[in-house]
Order: sequence, then structure tokens, then C-alpha cells
Amino acid sequence: MNNDSGIISFQHCNHKNIYCINIPANCPICKICLNNLQSIPVRVPYPFVRASQQSCSVIVKPTQGDFLNNYQLMDDLHIGVTTSRGTVISYDWNGVSEDTDNWQECLVVFQLNDHCMETQWDTILTNIVKNEFWDSARYNEEDHNCFSFIMAFIKQFNVFKLPVHHVETREDFAELYVAPTTLKAYKYIYLYRQITETGFYIYSQPSNEILCT
Repeated sequence: MNNDSGIISFQHCNHKNIYCINIPANCPICKICLNNLQSIPVRVPYPFVRASQQSCSVIVKPTQGDFLNNYQLMDDLHIGVTTSRGTVISYDWNGVSEDTDNWQECLVVFQLNDHCMETQWDTILTNIVKNEFWDSARYNEEDHNCFSFIMAFIKQFNVFKLPVHHVETREDFAELYVAPTTLKAYKYIYLYRQITETGFYIYSQPSNEILCT
């Protein structure tokens, strides 16, 4: 289960995609009644997940508010990592915390696909959590924060040393993992806000492409 807002896409005239949550009575373009659609509406993939359902993942959420209603590009993000059982481990001014309740709408920026490495994943996390380097007194918003915690984990986990995942710095990780995921999600956020405001959104160019995929 998730909080999927249920955005769908369909075409009626001019081969333009119309996005909505509830199909209107009449086409927003030609105003003709939509009792009998010629094409089946397609569900737009919902990009957000509940962290508890994502094992061995690196996840992000807005520091303030949520993605759908509050997030703007370049807003601060809080980053955490899940154990093999879906418990979120993250670091902030309170020190290291274990949580799932506050990660109901987040983005997965990396997920381990090798079950044989799950034990190593959990062991590294456990060892980092025990380190006093991550107590609350050491927290600094600029240079000893949640991203610092994730980078400490990444540098110890072998999968990120492979060429396809190679990460040395926070900037590497942001460029390779965080930015592409958040930019793609922002397309969905934009659609959702347009639909919430007007009831629908018309993609201006004739296309069979579904936005956000």
C-alpha cells in the first residue's frame, strides 16, 4: 500500500495527452462528451514509497514538509538508509535515529539488488551507529550532517567501489543518484499540483509518451 494520488493519462483528440485524477465529463480540448473513450487511460507511475517496504536502500525526503505539497527543486533533503528489514537509520541534530513513521513518502535513490550482500549491509550500518562520531553533539548542519553519515556508510560498502556505482564524494553521490531521481519525481509533483489546481493538465505536444516515466 502507498499514498498513490492516482494520476492517469488519456488521449481524446489532437493526440495530446490529458492528465487527471478523475476523468472529466467533457474533453478539456474539444469539449465533446467523454462517455466512450477510444483508448484505455494509463496510470502514471507513482514515484514515492514507504521506506518500511524498501529494504537495503538509500532514501530521501524533504527536510520540511512533504514532496507533493511542499517540495521545490533545490530544497533541503534529509537522507537515510534502510536495513534489510526496512528500518530507517538516519542522522540529524538528535544523533542517529531508527524510524519508519516519518518516511511514508520518500524516494529511493539507490537499492541493493544482491541479497547475498544484505548481511554486510546491515553489519556496516550497525558498526557505524555504534560509533560516537555520530552522536548529537557533533552534528553540524553544514559539514557533519545526514549526508556525511550516508557517505561514511557508502565508503565502507563495496558495491559503490564498482565502476558503475563509483562514488568518492558527496557531490558524486548527489549527481549520480539523488539529482536524477528527484528531477524525475518533480515531473510528477508538477503534474499533481497542476491537476489539483485546475482538475487536469494537457501536455502541449502531441505524443504517446507518458510524463514521469
